[in-house]
Amino acid sequence: MEPYESLRLSRGMTDGSRDFVPEKTLALEANLDVFNGVDFSKGCYVGQELTARTKHRGKVRKRLVPIEVDGTAPQSGTAIEQDGKTVGEIRSSHKNAAIALLRMEALEGPALMADGKAVTVRHPSWLDGL
Repeated sequence: MEPYESLRLSRGMTDGSRDFVPEKTLALEANLDVFNGVDFSKGCYVGQELTARTKHRGKVRKRLVPIEVDGTAPQSGTAIEQDGKTVGEIRSSHKNAAIALLRMEALEGPALMADGKAVTVRHPSWLDGL
């Protein structure tokens, strides 16, 4: 399982059993649009209206993104802060890599911290332009 986790986290590939909160995680926050997990031309499905409206407005405020922590990554649920304000939380981690739900504006802002440790957002190619 360790090679899977290391590769998954380094690439920013989300895993529903680890990174999605049932009844709370939105399809676009989970990057299902990026990885072809949502069909915008298909007929009715649960959550279709919200998903389509969010996509066409172009306002996905939070996304699951890969991060690297200075030291061992804190456990799932740990808040990520920027200038003392909570801007996200860690969803899954392994060694110093993690997947975090982060506000998109935090990607370009000042330094991020989680449990007193510096956090760096990894930028895989799929994150460009989001």
